[in-house]
Amino acid sequence: MRTMRAKILLSLSIAMLITVCITVVLFIRLIDDLLVNQAKSKLHEQARKAVHIMSDGGFDRLDNAELNYVIKGMLLSADYFILSTDNRIIDSSVSGVEGKKIESLLLIRQGFFASVHPSAHDLASVHEGVAVFQGKKILFTNEELPGQPYRIFVYSPLSSLRALYVPLMRTTILSIVASFLVILVIGLMVVSRLVRPLKRLKEAVGNYEPNQPQDSDFPQADKSEIGELIGTFHSMSARIQQHHNGQIEFLQNVSHELRTPLMSIQGYVYAIQDQVVSQDEGLSIIKVQSQRLIDMVEKLLQLSRLEALNEEWPVSLIDLRSMAEDAVHLLMPVAVERSISLRVEGEGLHVAVPAEQLFRMILNLLQNAVRHTFTEVVIHLEAGTTPEVVWVMHVDDDGEGLTEQEAAEVFGRFYTGSNGVTGLGLAICRQIASRLGGELSCTRSPLGGARFSYIQHML
Repeated sequence: MRTMRAKILLSLSIAMLITVCITVVLFIRLIDDLLVNQAKSKLHEQARKAVHIMSDGGFDRLDNAELNYVIKGMLLSADYFILSTDNRIIDSSVSGVEGKKIESLLLIRQGFFASVHPSAHDLASVHEGVAVFQGKKILFTNEELPGQPYRIFVYSPLSSLRALYVPLMRTTILSIVASFLVILVIGLMVVSRLVRPLKRLKEAVGNYEPNQPQDSDFPQADKSEIGELIGTFHSMSARIQQHHNGQIEFLQNVSHELRTPLMSIQGYVYAIQDQVVSQDEGLSIIKVQSQRLIDMVEKLLQLSRLEALNEEWPVSLIDLRSMAEDAVHLLMPVAVERSISLRVEGEGLHVAVPAEQLFRMILNLLQNAVRHTFTEVVIHLEAGTTPEVVWVMHVDDDGEGLTEQEAAEVFGRFYTGSNGVTGLGLAICRQIASRLGGELSCTRSPLGGARFSYIQHML
């Protein structure tokens, strides 16, 4: 019973069986009430008939009378007692009970749960009901004889009345069984229709390969719940495919970017050996390319660590302006060498963030700005103006700026632009921003160059 089809059918069958049981019980109670009420009405008629007969001809004429009645086409007979004022039987259609008191023979049932022995007063007050007479359940009614100190007690066995249940129950059970089979067939059809696309989806998921196109027979999404699930898988497979293609492209770019400095190093090693270039010149170029290679490997390691979601980033309370000024001081020698002005604007903001990762992002943004600016770089800090934004940082330069297409591609891995080095710095910044729950974007700066803006959202 592990499959969805089996579980649904089992649940449906159990629900139907419970419904059938409840229906049968309620139907029996309903039929019982209907038949008992109809029999009571008939017994009242027979009691009045007996009273009329006795009024005309006495006990002898009643002995020859037949107290019969018809219910649902079945002829049923009624018996009687004639009771004195002290509840003693003075005449009966049943032999062997004359002279006995009714208390020794009769147990009146109050409903179906409680029983009492009636006194003469009690029996006079109970005009109809169910009783036990000589171990058998009976339905009874009693009437006073006008002008005589007697009561007539007319009764009929419930066993003969409930014999009417057989044809009614047979018809009911047949209709229930037929309904059960019809519902079961409909359930099988519905379950089969529900399970079919799920089976196809299961097969498609089992055969899915990111480097292969999807099968044309793959189930199509619709507006149903299963269709939404299929649509979700379509979207997921597209993201997996995109990620797979990105990984392939990343490996190709890494191979290309690593190959360039390695080939340069190898070429100058051969050039020094063949004395094509001087040793000092060759070693200088080898040193530059080796450092470039080390920087690239270091940033690749940083990027891989950033993508490891299980790495914990400890949070600490820092002064954002002080952190930005520390980054400026680290790059001041390079800026002074190129006559570039670096400054921080805005008041100090105390924020709780992973300090190491945030400082790395600020430093990378500042390095990128210094590399592409003409005369100045400004870091502007400001508090958020909406409940969703905690704080904002802008890094502005007065360089050539970026086109819309370049701004959209600048955060990609190995995008170096016109003056880049490894093409990984801004990709690392974007990854850090994503992990911090913020947003990093590139627009046109008021200084004329590029503006890189980081918006820290409320977590």
